[in-house]
Amino acid sequence: MKVAATALIAALAVLVPPGPAASVEVPDEGDCPPYPLRSQDGEDVVAEDIVPPLFRPGELIPIDGLERLRDYLPPEVWDRRDTFFYEGMLLEVGPCHRRYPNPEFFDAATAANAATARVDDAGNLTGFSGTGLPFRWQDIQDDEKPAGWKWAWNYRYRYQGSGYRGDFRVTHVAPRARNSEKFTGNFYLLPMHGVPGIGTRTNHDRFWAGGAFRTPPISRGIAWRQAHPTEADTKPTRSDEIWVWLPEARRARRAAPTAVDGLYMPSHERGSTADWGRVVVPGGQFGESIALETPDPSIAATEHTRRGFTGLMLRPNAYYFGYTRTRDVLAPINSNRYGYPADNERSYGPSGLSVGTDRWEIRRAVVLKGVRKTIEGQVASVTLYIDALTQQPLYMITRRANGHINEVGIMVGRFSADDPLHPKWKGSGAEFGVILPVAATFFVAGEGGWIRESFELRSDPPSDRERSSLTSTIELQRGR
Repeated sequence: MKVAATALIAALAVLVPPGPAASVEVPDEGDCPPYPLRSQDGEDVVAEDIVPPLFRPGELIPIDGLERLRDYLPPEVWDRRDTFFYEGMLLEVGPCHRRYPNPEFFDAATAANAATARVDDAGNLTGFSGTGLPFRWQDIQDDEKPAGWKWAWNYRYRYQGSGYRGDFRVTHVAPRARNSEKFTGNFYLLPMHGVPGIGTRTNHDRFWAGGAFRTPPISRGIAWRQAHPTEADTKPTRSDEIWVWLPEARRARRAAPTAVDGLYMPSHERGSTADWGRVVVPGGQFGESIALETPDPSIAATEHTRRGFTGLMLRPNAYYFGYTRTRDVLAPINSNRYGYPADNERSYGPSGLSVGTDRWEIRRAVVLKGVRKTIEGQVASVTLYIDALTQQPLYMITRRANGHINEVGIMVGRFSADDPLHPKWKGSGAEFGVILPVAATFFVAGEGGWIRESFELRSDPPSDRERSSLTSTIELQRGR
């Protein structure tokens, strides 16, 4: 394990480009790039009398035009195009390099952080106010040692308004789509700093998150709360406080201390007691079972699972992050389609994992490579494609210690200001808003994959009473 991690860390040094300092540049809004023609052997065609075709906003690309997307997708996505795209799809090309403005108070806080925010040699963030981005993206130099960490911290603290809350459906899909299982419920993310309405209130936590399952019966009633401490910015091993309500036990159980890398989700399925000290829990996605020796069967239900909210957040200082390059990509950063709960029957293609029929935009992406300091489960490293303008995650690829692919994920967003029915408040007006994480689809090696739909999220501040409930373990203890 250590040898593999050392090799990956060494690779980061090679990937950081030499030469004079430079910062990321983003083309003008509406500046759509040309796409080079290719010969049959795959080489670029160079000829003065050939004008490469452009992606035209509004055009629809069917499956037989997929080759045009090749250079605008991460290679790991292109290699799995049979999973993420399908016959009958119509991909709509959206605007190129559209600006998605933040509210003025957020940009002002970002500018103010320049005087104090720093990243140390271990990737820890210090001097950050909790409001705005830690670093102005225009000031991050490509060749500075902490460039990767600075981009990663910006992704972690990107503008998310007052958070989001709403219903979700997670569908587990078996390899080759032989079978699927659906889990529904509600979830929320509640930032505790930098949100209009809570001011500069002192708080020991950066965010609270949680949710509850409604279906299927085996999961119904399982609920959870997660509190992420501010101290984790400088101590990557500082555990989140996590509590899980187990209906059959009629109590909230505190999950074992663990540095959850992002948003927590408990095991979707409870264990069933075979005898005291032995519990049978699902070992695979569809029917296989394994036996665990444990004095308490409820332990299985509190284990963290990497399905549903993967990619929305991570701990940058849990990795050695390096900046690798920038490139233009097509990504569904502002979906114009609906899925669950508004549309229960939306098709995701034969694989069950395709969002090919949606609006995809040309974005200037920053590509980061992160090597975990301590391997988490199957994850030894991560590649993140982050939108340079908004710091939104576009793609996420994880690898195992042997370098093999573990997960390939596509993130789907929606800009709240484009929805005339979305609540308007100080953090989301007529021209600025929040990019809501309405969906995500992940291929998982050897397991098929999963897709989360949450197309009716809201980002306006909860009432004081609701906020109190969302940050209360007493309310959780009551099964709420």
